[in-house]
Amino acid sequence: MPVEKITVSLPAELVSEIDRLSAAEGVSRSSLVREATAQYLWDREATHAARLHREAADGVLCLLDSLQKLDPLDKRPVLDILRESRGPLEVRDER
Repeated sequence: MPVEKITVSLPAELVSEIDRLSAAEGVSRSSLVREATAQYLWDREATHAARLHREAADGVLCLLDSLQKLDPLDKRPVLDILRESRGPLEVRDER
């Protein structure tokens, strides 16, 4: 993968912590910062995706709540209606 160099200004305390951790793990500053940045970006994306899923689920639940309050046009059990709309099942001869 192509690599680009960037310049980032960090507080001295943070640089000291990066140096301490990189020495403890036996990796370079660049490697540590690269891994931490990748993890941060992945976490942000996962958080965003989870929020979108939660919002979609909330929307579905809201729709179901509103549908539940409606008076049904057909008083039959839902499974009976589904079976009627599906039609008879084909029976296969497995011989």
